[in-house]
Amino acid sequence: AHLFHALLRMSLLQLEWLFVIAVVLEWLAEAQVSFVESPKGEVYIPPPGASVKIVRCTTNASASIEWVHSTFGVLNEVVFNIKRENATSSVMILNGTVITLNPAVLGTLTSTQGSIHCQAGMTNSIDFTFRLGAAPSVVTQPSNTTKNETDVAEFSCTYANTLPETGNASWIFINNSGQMMTLQGETRIVNQQRSVGTVRISPVKRSDAGTYRCVLENEFAIVPSQPAYLIVPYCDGLVTQQVECALGRTF
Repeated sequence: AHLFHALLRMSLLQLEWLFVIAVVLEWLAEAQVSFVESPKGEVYIPPPGASVKIVRCTTNASASIEWVHSTFGVLNEVVFNIKRENATSSVMILNGTVITLNPAVLGTLTSTQGSIHCQAGMTNSIDFTFRLGAAPSVVTQPSNTTKNETDVAEFSCTYANTLPETGNASWIFINNSGQMMTLQGETRIVNQQRSVGTVRISPVKRSDAGTYRCVLENEFAIVPSQPAYLIVPYCDGLVTQQVECALGRTF
């Protein structure tokens, strides 16, 4: 009986040691996990109508990944559309239309009270925040203009300063022969809400006549302005038109 109890105590002690070793090995494994991909800074939720956006957290080894809000705790996978992609990756699928129709979800994700990070064991990713994004928006359209050769022509469009940033406005020119080219314009920030994109043609030539569009772009959409036309009057020198040209009529 004494031998049996001694053997039993030894077995229990061995089991305890095996348990401790297993815990230590698990702790060491978790300590070695790191994130090789995760969101950083501000992540913009797509506006209604924009394409679905996938945000991903990926570790260097197999690990259980949770998305944690500093105020609300672990985010529910069903509610926040979080899916396990594989043994080392978890994604949050952002659908702007669904999110904006669910104020509770939008309020949690875009809460100014805290930030979000991915957590794998004892390892956390860098904190990031969600913001509701918007597509670019033209506020004031460019206007048609008539200029003579050697004059200076200028087109401008005013647009909203959306998030994520729209950046500089670009310009597309289509001449009267249908050829298209991209022009480099200038951008001026008017205030926190508005910016102005401008393109200048100097000196104007007959070949500059055509259609001009301001083009705005961010990660959610490419938005062109309405077309504006540059008209360049000219006389072609035909004898039958000389009198009319002298009187100011152009062709």
